[in-house]
Amino acid sequence: MGKTPLPKDEALQPLNVKVPMEDLYFLQEELKPAFGVSYNAEAMRQLLAQLRTWFRLPAYVVDRLKKDAASQKLHLLDYLQMLLHKRYEELAGEDRQRGTSPPPAKTGKR
Repeated sequence: MGKTPLPKDEALQPLNVKVPMEDLYFLQEELKPAFGVSYNAEAMRQLLAQLRTWFRLPAYVVDRLKKDAASQKLHLLDYLQMLLHKRYEELAGEDRQRGTSPPPAKTGKR
């Protein structure tokens, strides 16, 4: 996946954010390698660009998904959560058909 170029005609705006250690660990251990970047700030810029552009999907796909999300009165993040949960349900159904069971759900919020 290509790196998001920094804007040439706009000054970058500083954003200082304090995050819990678990989020910093996720940024350093998961996002930096996934994005192929060296710095935390680059990983954060990539993450924001991915969210802002709906993961760089083609415009016709984004338009359709935005309409679907709007029809369900869901924000992008809520829409993604709903889609991930639907996918989990599909996988759990496949597990049931094979006679295996998905791992028990943990209580509490992640």
